[in-house]
Amino acid sequence: MPKQIKMPPGSPQYLKDLPNNLRVEPRSEPYPKSKPKKSSTSKSSTADKENADAAPKPKSRGTKPKKLPEAQSQYPDWRAISLDETLGEIPCYDNAAAVRRKLKKLLADKDLIPCSDGKKRWTQAAMNAEMEQLERQDGAVEYNRNSNGPTVRTLAAFLKKSGNMGGGDSPSYYWGYVLCEKLRVWEGAKKTKARVEAEVSYQEASSGHDTLADLDARKPNTKSAPLHRKSSAYAIHT
Repeated sequence: MPKQIKMPPGSPQYLKDLPNNLRVEPRSEPYPKSKPKKSSTSKSSTADKENADAAPKPKSRGTKPKKLPEAQSQYPDWRAISLDETLGEIPCYDNAAAVRRKLKKLLADKDLIPCSDGKKRWTQAAMNAEMEQLERQDGAVEYNRNSNGPTVRTLAAFLKKSGNMGGGDSPSYYWGYVLCEKLRVWEGAKKTKARVEAEVSYQEASSGHDTLADLDARKPNTKSAPLHRKSSAYAIHT
């Protein structure tokens, strides 16, 4: 017969007197208060991670290189750009106020001068030097009122003028227009609506005229009108 257990269950003597087949060794560590959480990683996701390196990576689209304006592939320098001429002269399709606004923006932005040594920025002295270079390159201009071409002084005076054709008799008006127009072509900028309208109006007004004298005869006889032939284009438009 099995040995009878007289001690109350749970006592040390009770546990000691238990047969070996019923004896259970106590846990060295207490049971956890909550069940361990199951891992959220599934077999399929684990396999995906293992095969991630083997799978081909999608090609990055990236940004396409910006296409250079046509003029920059045709000319080595913006100064070398050839502008259309009428009867041997370059028509001005911007009035003095528009040219003045463009020149002031260059001076305010203080950007580097294109095709320079990478250090020169737009200042009045540097701007006038560019105008003088354009005059030597494209040819001297027949000015009225004994003007001798663009200078720092004439540029400073032109920038202080006001009105649509204020300073229209200044050499800095014409060469300022040439400078701005060549930069526009170099950068591939579009023509403004006013510029296109002035171009069409001038072409209509100049059709049928054979000499610059004929064009000059149609200039408005006003104080603000340009006083040299190079700016006769916009004078006819106005």
